Amino acid sequence: MTTPLTIWICDPFHTGSHAAWSLGIARVLEGAGHNVVAHTLPGRHWKWRMHGAAATWAPLMRNAEPPDVLITTDMCDVAQLRGLMPRSWAAVKVVTMFHENQLTFPWSPDDPDRENGRDNTYAYVNLSSALASDVVWFNSKHHMEVFMEAAEKWMKSMPKPHVPHLLEQLRPKSRVMHLGLDLQGWERHKGQHPGVGRADIPTILWNHRWAWDKGTDTFMAFAREVIQRNLPAQFVILGKSFSRMPQGWESLRNELGEGCLKWGYAESKEEYISWLWRCDVVPVAPHQEYFGLSVVEAMRCEVMPWVPEAHAYPETTPGELPFVSSEDWIRALENGFWKRSLEHKLSCREHALQFDWTERTPAILEELDRVASNGS
Repeated sequence: MTTPLTIWICDPFHTGSHAAWSLGIARVLEGAGHNVVAHTLPGRHWKWRMHGAAATWAPLMRNAEPPDVLITTDMCDVAQLRGLMPRSWAAVKVVTMFHENQLTFPWSPDDPDRENGRDNTYAYVNLSSALASDVVWFNSKHHMEVFMEAAEKWMKSMPKPHVPHLLEQLRPKSRVMHLGLDLQGWERHKGQHPGVGRADIPTILWNHRWAWDKGTDTFMAFAREVIQRNLPAQFVILGKSFSRMPQGWESLRNELGEGCLKWGYAESKEEYISWLWRCDVVPVAPHQEYFGLSVVEAMRCEVMPWVPEAHAYPETTPGELPFVSSEDWIRALENGFWKRSLEHKLSCREHALQFDWTERTPAILEELDRVASNGS
């Protein structure tokens, strides 16, 4: 990099992994000497964010000097944002980071918008955003490929004439940009729960969103089979409680009884990390996973992933560890596959650390320099 750049980061859904990513990349860019201006909106009402974020930010641009680069996410209607930009902003390079997408995201069976066909609206917002962006980042190669495949299929289902040469427009400006995570110094939070539970039986972790798309249905069936068979096991269930919970999730807490060492939200990142260190395996069979941040965080604390050979897991989990589908979780439990060897622990930890921001920084800065130089 030769000249510091001015970069706007516009995060329409500033919570959870979205917020962690926008704050993290802002630190990386500021650390490299760039001038970062951040604009965020609360992480709720995601459908309205996709419709309204662009118009919310447009007035901020009228009296502001145009940045060199504007980075936003899939939760923003970039085509609308482009249309509302002042003429003086015409040369601004726009990068869109796809954390997820509505072309392939599995909608909950309880969401009425799917039955009414309104899900196509959000799919096209994502598609038009990709078309309107100078550069599109995907958080995994898996995500990029399923998006391209779904975009072509979706367009063929629409009335003619179709957008011509769709993939020829999208592929040249699409890049894989794995997430960065704050994973340094986690060892100091190890061993903070002495005497909690038993060390001679498996501790099973859930540290994902309490939502249908993360596979709560499969996990609940597994946990209840563990209870029914009276298998020795204990559970750590981390996460936030929302007004709309997956059916049967709350009752699982009572069913686990004393076998549940922790249920609910960890009040600090330190407490969260300390519970990860207490666990042996993290079984998850989601309906979608474009990166698998929670699994990577668990692996950082040497927790073995029990995940299928699907989604982004071939990219984000160690190749030397076998995949474990949900059909095999009970067998793996009975056969003692939860016992972690030193080799397993090191493999999980080292693979996770490649996603630390310190490791991701060179690729991010190189990519940003390329975007600012030629925009593609």
